Amino acid sequence: MKIEFYADFTCPFSYMGKRRLDEVIEASDEPIEFELKAFQLTPEAPTENTMRTVDLLAKKFGKIPAETMATTARLRDQAAQEYGLEYNYDTMLAPNTKNAHRLAKWSAQFGKAQDMTERFFAAIFTRGLDLNKESDLLQIVEEAGLDVAAAKEVLHSDAYAQEVDADRQEAAQNGIHSVPSYVFGNKLVTGAQPLSVFLQAIKA
Repeated sequence: MKIEFYADFTCPFSYMGKRRLDEVIEASDEPIEFELKAFQLTPEAPTENTMRTVDLLAKKFGKIPAETMATTARLRDQAAQEYGLEYNYDTMLAPNTKNAHRLAKWSAQFGKAQDMTERFFAAIFTRGLDLNKESDLLQIVEEAGLDVAAAKEVLHSDAYAQEVDADRQEAAQNGIHSVPSYVFGNKLVTGAQPLSVFLQAIKA
């Protein structure tokens, strides 16, 4: 069975949803094929001069960064307590994620899409890397054991750009307007639901 996972690397709930999906894959009696579907939350985000996440959120919601940091503390605690994830909003950056999505799609041919998805989430939420920087993207590629020179060729081309854009259009056609969202065959599950919900969907 294939599970299509609609997510964006800057979305805190998507990272939680990825962790829940890991649990689903591990717990399922059925073999699960993972496919990441790109759902850029801010496709217009700048590709240079990356903003801090707290500054971007403060600007978006008309608050000062200190107020935003207090709000993100709840997400940080939820991620740690419920999913075992480390969110470091003091160093977190908000890049344009298109290049990361392109590389994730490129990595699928090597069976690395799930691994690269995890690494890109961790790069933003835990490590404070800047996915607008080619050097940081290629560092992740190298850490995943993939061909850095080949990945660089992808970044210097428009490879997989149409696929990334098509994922967002397909999401709209399928009634998907938020992430994380999952498609099991013809069944849609939204949000980081309890493990039992996913296992029941697989069984059905």
